[in-house]
Amino acid sequence: MAGEHTLDAEGLADLLAGAVDVEPTPSGVIPLRLSRRSRAQEPTNGAMGVASAAAGVHLRALTGASRITLEVKITRALPEGLDSREQPASFVAVADGEAVRRVDLDEGDVFRMREDGIRLEAGDASAVRFDLGRPRDGRARPVEIWLPHTAQVELRGATSDAPLSPAPSSAVHWLHYGSSISHCLEADGPLGPWPQAAARNLGVRLTNMGLAGNAMLDPFAARTIRDVEADVISLKVGINIVNGDSMRARTFVPALHGFLDTIREGRPSTPIVLISAVTCPIHEDTPGPTVHDGMRFRAARRSLDLDTGALTLAMTRRLLEQVATERAETDPRLHFVDGLELLGPADAGRLYDDLHPDQKGYDLMAERFTAIVRERTDLTAAFRL
Repeated sequence: MAGEHTLDAEGLADLLAGAVDVEPTPSGVIPLRLSRRSRAQEPTNGAMGVASAAAGVHLRALTGASRITLEVKITRALPEGLDSREQPASFVAVADGEAVRRVDLDEGDVFRMREDGIRLEAGDASAVRFDLGRPRDGRARPVEIWLPHTAQVELRGATSDAPLSPAPSSAVHWLHYGSSISHCLEADGPLGPWPQAAARNLGVRLTNMGLAGNAMLDPFAARTIRDVEADVISLKVGINIVNGDSMRARTFVPALHGFLDTIREGRPSTPIVLISAVTCPIHEDTPGPTVHDGMRFRAARRSLDLDTGALTLAMTRRLLEQVATERAETDPRLHFVDGLELLGPADAGRLYDDLHPDQKGYDLMAERFTAIVRERTDLTAAFRL
């Protein structure tokens, strides 16, 4: 077809932003939010599984195209019994700084999470078309296509009515690490997570390493962060470690120090912002683990005697602030933000399942984080505002 331009998977990989690695496949490439080598060091594949969901990952191109079609294969993980149409994989195209087109896909592979294991429902590849309209001045413009934050996306190729060229950004690069409350699987589309919204508010570019259920201070995550060329780093820590009852005070503090030390090996002067957990009444003063009753989350009923080493959220906040204060004596580029400033006890009604915020909760977090960065001189400097 006259005027038709094509790009293969390798060419699409050159347009990726927000990914830290890519995994080649026989048919294309999969963007990842952890280094591929992490897979060999994590026994359950939980971290790599959520790292393959494309939260914050997008294609950024300089183009005069009015139409772009992506060839993709989507993979989602859904609970047994849920109609897959209720949790589609959503793409959003941004042109001239505005979201101009959203496409919701209910295609591709689905891994059904069952009590007796996982069942694969095989699906087909998809062609996702974005009608962007002509550039206002007829010249090439930056266009972004944001990939689903809830799904793995295998990129296979693209066609367009004008060439797609890489469009590097000179904006400050913010890397954020956190839990499901940073991954934001509940958000309404790929621009809905609070880190994405805050990045747009602040005019910075984002790598979102929100790893649902897996912000465990893993050494491989620290090495991934260390190896990314970021201008400012934030680490939101606490809730997953309590959820999993995976550490005690004795192990949490050294693990946090080790995580920071690893990052500092490669980023000795990059500003780092430690952020403690947002409100979660079920675990403020009650240790984990967290259990799910089919509708809501709650703290497990423990039969242990009072255990001063077991971690509650309140304790993780105190320990995080203590570590930040002590290290700041020799590391002036280390900063601390109390997560309760983002979502506090008065906002507990925004936790729709008693653990995760709803979209309004994420909107509040984005607004408040933006305000904190703009109001605190140390963070204004860290984000180069």
